[in-house]
Amino acid sequence: MAQIEISINDLAARIGLEEVEKRLSNLRPAFISIGEYAVRRANDNFRGEHDPDGVAWAPLSAAYRKRKRGTKILTQSGRLRGSITYQATALTVTVGTNTKYARAHQEGYSKRNLPARPFIGASDEDVEEMGKILLDYLEQG
Repeated sequence: MAQIEISINDLAARIGLEEVEKRLSNLRPAFISIGEYAVRRANDNFRGEHDPDGVAWAPLSAAYRKRKRGTKILTQSGRLRGSITYQATALTVTVGTNTKYARAHQEGYSKRNLPARPFIGASDEDVEEMGKILLDYLEQG
């Protein structure tokens, strides 16, 4: 009888999978990195006065521009920009702000004729970068 036997030593693969499984049970380190990245990107949006996709925010109305301190949009006191933070757990990361007026600026507020000026969010490039951060963590720890 002629035969051939092929075997694979899967010990290294099993050890590697066990390490990935451990990392999957606590994604907090990756989510901390993603949260820091998202806060940096939000700050970039303020500096550039644009949304996460790079689209310029609506300009200030002429009437408001006359009475506003400074010329930058959404930066009268710096409180909104400075309040952006993140919370990371083993399962999630949340990026946001606790300022009461943030939603009105992010989404717009028609009752006050306030256009949306999104400052928090993720462009396609940001989503790709966040995916890389997560993958790097899973691969390397």
